[in-house]
This record gives sequence, structure tokens and C-alpha cells, in this order.
Amino acid sequence: MTTFKKPTLLLAPLAASMLILGGVGAVLLARPAVAQTASPAPWSELLNWVQRKTQKNTTAARPSSSLVSFVPPAGTLPANREGGASRGGLCPVGSKRLTALVPKSNLGLTIAARPSFMFYVPPTQSQEMIFTLTDSRGVEIFEKSLTPSGVGVMRVDMPQNLSGLEVGKNYAWSIVVRCNPNDPSGDLYAAGWVQRVAPSAELRSSLSRIEAGDRPYIYASAGLWYETLSSLAELRQANPTSETLKQDWVNLLQSADLTKVAEEPLVR
Repeated sequence: MTTFKKPTLLLAPLAASMLILGGVGAVLLARPAVAQTASPAPWSELLNWVQRKTQKNTTAARPSSSLVSFVPPAGTLPANREGGASRGGLCPVGSKRLTALVPKSNLGLTIAARPSFMFYVPPTQSQEMIFTLTDSRGVEIFEKSLTPSGVGVMRVDMPQNLSGLEVGKNYAWSIVVRCNPNDPSGDLYAAGWVQRVAPSAELRSSLSRIEAGDRPYIYASAGLWYETLSSLAELRQANPTSETLKQDWVNLLQSADLTKVAEEPLVR
């Protein structure tokens, strides 16, 4: 099993950003500029994990039960991140439903021009899913047809030939599972929002110097939901036997009230 080194950059170059919260030291990365719709700026959904590191870790590797928790932007945007019960025969109703992996606010932040989007697909006999990305006015930017590849968490990447998301603007994304070709009202539907923000100079500097295994924790400290999620998923797929990474993933989803799907597998 791969063991990652302690992210020492959190404790040294960023020492000037140390805050004292209720007597507990917490490292705070410089916050990215955030548009008014996501104010105040998010700073740490990995706060509890970082607090533990500043208190307990000096030379040890990341603790086996590290607590990844994510603080989303203030406020909410309208969206149904969990799909309702389908009336179509191809999508049997169960306790777990189609779910967009977004914070409880429905809005997640990214610094990527072309971020990745993740969602949970429940058991279904459907052979067609539609992913759609639109701007805040409903103008379509990207649409992709997909075939369910199994029960679990799937991922969609924006193509590199598309224009990137603009900084400070909100974009809506959705996933639809076609359950009844004769009755679209029976389809499963889940949705979320994304906003691109500008990374601070401190964040760019930190990311240029850390190991890949520590990136999710830096992203989470900066409040970047989409990077935290996708980079942690990539680490899990590269290290499928790592119980530490699995627990970090579970903790992250639980912090966003996505407990029902927190232990579902990642499917390609």
C-alpha cells in the first residue's frame, strides 16, 4: 500500500496564515477571489483534518483516520442534487437514488477552466444518460450522451476543445437517466452548480511544490470542491487498496451530507 508523506508545506511556508479558532490552531490557505454569489469566500472544508495535523502531526505520515470535511460557500442555489423516484420500468426504485456529488448548498467552487463532474448512478437497466452543462441563463455549453457502466460514482470531464468557464460566473450541470422512452416525466434527474474562482498566488505556489498525494487536502483547505473530489478519486483509483484514502473519501462525502453514497465504488 502506498504511503504518502506528510504535507509539510501546510506547516512551514504558510505559517503566517495560522489562525486561532476557539484555542485550536488551523492552517488557512490564502482564499481565492470569489464572486458575490458565493460570498463570504469559503476557506476550509478540510478544516478539521488540518486542525488535527497542526495539533498532532510533526513527523508522522497522514493519520489513518484523517478527517476530510468540506465547508461550502455561503448561501444556496436551487437544484435537486438527488433524483426522485422514477415511474419508468428501466429504473427500479431503491434506497439510493441518482445523486449529483455537490455540497449541500448545491454550489461547488473550482479553479479549473474545464472541471470534472461526478455523480452516483443507482441500479438501472437504462442504456442512456445525458449530461448537460449550461450557463446561468440556461444556454447550453456542453452535452454528452453516456451509457451507465455499473452501479457507483461516474465522472464526466469537459472536453479540452471547449471554451473554459469564466471566473466569477455560475454554471448549472445536470445528469438525466432515461427510464422510459415513451414518458420523459419518468426519467431520473439530478443537478448541481459550479463557479470558477481565481486561485491566489499562495495557492498556486503551494500546488507547484507539493506531491500529488497531498493535493486533495490543499484543495479542500482552499474550499475547492471539484478539485478536492476529482483529485481524491484519482488517488483512490491509483491506490485501490488504500484504506486511508477510502476513509478520506467517505469523510468528505459525509461532510457534504452525501452519506448514502459515500461508500459506493468508483466506476470508470
